[in-house]
Amino acid sequence: MCALSGEILRAADRVDVPWRNGAGVTSEILVSAAGGEFDWRLSIATVDSAAPFSTFSGVDRCLLALSEQGLDLVDQGRLVPLGEFESHSFAGENAVASANVTRPTRNLNLMTRRGRCIGSLKTHGVTGSWSIAAEAGEIIIVLIVAGHFSLDAEELDQFDAVRLEANLAATLTGAGRVAVAHIRAAV
Repeated sequence: MCALSGEILRAADRVDVPWRNGAGVTSEILVSAAGGEFDWRLSIATVDSAAPFSTFSGVDRCLLALSEQGLDLVDQGRLVPLGEFESHSFAGENAVASANVTRPTRNLNLMTRRGRCIGSLKTHGVTGSWSIAAEAGEIIIVLIVAGHFSLDAEELDQFDAVRLEANLAATLTGAGRVAVAHIRAAV
């Protein structure tokens, strides 16, 4: 049996920090270790112009476009156009850059330390009630990307998140779209 519910992580409480290479800013939703080397990190980046992404050796990345206009990436010289809520996975060592940026766009970025953690990002359209539970050894972060939701009578705003760890469950009520990050130890 799962306990209810999860920790609410408010978008209003986050602070923007510069990218490692100084070419943009990111807002950390949650990170496995504050400062230093992380095992995993989930963040929202704002991309204002065509720019190279920071290199993260030994890290696997999954990037999900959050803005209506999507985001064009160039990964190792190959154009990868992402529509809204589409994702692309790549190694942190890859030469990746944003391209064709005509107005600011946001993306959700899950990074997991290779050999320590694995992760995935997916989106779900929701109307009414939607339940999710974390299994043993798993962390789930649900991010409100569009629409209006509540959890246990608490209103959730755009980019608010709910963290669930092993044996925790949550039921969101509302309508819109959520992004879900699943993170677990590498086997």
